[in-house]
Order: sequence, then structure tokens, then C-alpha cells
Amino acid sequence: MAILYALEKNEPYWSEWLADQPPTIQALIARYPPNRLYRMANGQRVTIVGYRDDGTVTVDVSGEFNLVTFERSVFGVDPVELVECDLPDPDELVGALLKDRAEIKAYIASRRRTPNDTLH
Repeated sequence: MAILYALEKNEPYWSEWLADQPPTIQALIARYPPNRLYRMANGQRVTIVGYRDDGTVTVDVSGEFNLVTFERSVFGVDPVELVECDLPDPDELVGALLKDRAEIKAYIASRRRTPNDTLH
């Protein structure tokens, strides 16, 4: 399992910040620490960047740990779906194919369905 950084390096800020969080957030952090690498059900490796009172998390899908079309944050992720994982193998392809914001927007627009699209 990949531990990306030591939380203790951020002391005393980390402990103070954690103590100020609601119990629901503290419980999420205890179970799913932000310094770990996780794998989603779709195979993408992610890092947790936010916790919500509704029990979900926000994750970053980055080219640092995956080969992705573009990097992004995904919110509303059920952390039960996350599994701690290892770093990519040294010979595994990683990176983001699109980095320019205009190119990313154009790509998303090209993939978006219209009301007239059918699923078959």
C-alpha cells in the first residue's frame, strides 16, 4: 500500500485542523487517510482531497498515477468503493494526454450526448 507522505510532517497544523472537524469527518479521515493512494472500481488510482458530512469524498484522478485523457476531481465518491493500492509499476504508462483547458473543454463537448442521441 502506498503512503504518499507522512501526516506527522504537517504537525501541529494537521492535529489542530483534524480536531476542528465534525465527528463524521474525523471518522472518515480515520478510516480513509488523505495520505494514501486508492484504487476506484474502474481501476483508476486516486487521492482523497476532500471529505463531506454526507460520508462521501472528493478524489483527484491525476496523470501522476494513471494514464488519463485529462486530470480531474470527482466528488460524491463513496469511500467504501476505494481500496488502498500500490504505486504504478516503474514501466507503467502514466500521464495526462490533454493539459490545455480549451482542449479539455472541446474534448468533453465532443463526448457529450445530445437529447437526440440513442443508446444503440
